[in-house]
Amino acid sequence: MNITLIGLGKMGSVLAQRLLAAKYNLTVFNRTPEKMQPLINAGAKGANSLEDAVKDATIIITCLLDDHAVLETVNHFVHLMQPKAIHVGTSTILPETSKKLAELHQKHNSTYIAANVLGVPKAAARGELTTLVAGQEDAIAQCKPIFSAYSIKIIHAGSQPFQANVIKICMNYFLVTAIEAMGELYAFAEKSQVDISILNTLFHSIFAHPAFQLYVDKIKERDFDDVNFDMKGGFKDLNLFQQAFAQAGVVPDIANIIKDKFIIALAHHMENKDWSAVTEITRLESNLD
Repeated sequence: MNITLIGLGKMGSVLAQRLLAAKYNLTVFNRTPEKMQPLINAGAKGANSLEDAVKDATIIITCLLDDHAVLETVNHFVHLMQPKAIHVGTSTILPETSKKLAELHQKHNSTYIAANVLGVPKAAARGELTTLVAGQEDAIAQCKPIFSAYSIKIIHAGSQPFQANVIKICMNYFLVTAIEAMGELYAFAEKSQVDISILNTLFHSIFAHPAFQLYVDKIKERDFDDVNFDMKGGFKDLNLFQQAFAQAGVVPDIANIIKDKFIIALAHHMENKDWSAVTEITRLESNLD
């Protein structure tokens, strides 16, 4: 099995490390070549071009920023894929984009499945992500051992790839909603002269998933320089939520409110902070230091 991973951002790099640790034959490609070097040193093959990256691959994993990057990259390599090769998309993209990718691959005699991950790069490094996978059963079966290299749980989201993207959007929406709620509640408790550690304990008992537990403490401690997902990425997701909901005919009231706070945060030059730093805008509006 020859695996290629395209896109070596924070998450993509960690996924590649986990695959190498699991002894997979891995080729990596990134537009910024220097990001490949640590993985090449660890045993991966570095591809010089997309053509070089995909020509011998049986499974191609993409870990890219947004819909535009995914479509642009896939349009460059889909015609170069081996017959029956599988493309695993891990990016948070619109369901409609996922449908386009599935159709595109079908035309070129290859298979597309979506395998979105829940969790941050640190969780990936421990093999503790949750993977939401949807698509053809036989393709998923071939890829499950790969997902197990970085996932503690694999959830089947449906037979159509876009269904995994829908669930991923739901979970990211829920997470940013929880971040906003915790920020408001910590601020309310602090201004009401209540020890916020009490809320912290209760939040930990309410939110069992590691991704939520992480932000329970991060917001309390105002630790936003240790970035898991930056403000620019969060703003991209909020735009994605609005587009996806509009396509489904649903009004994303909460996302609309939170997006306004992201706009203020970006105007305060917080683009390189963790996205949970949006809670600082609540503190600012509440006249808290």
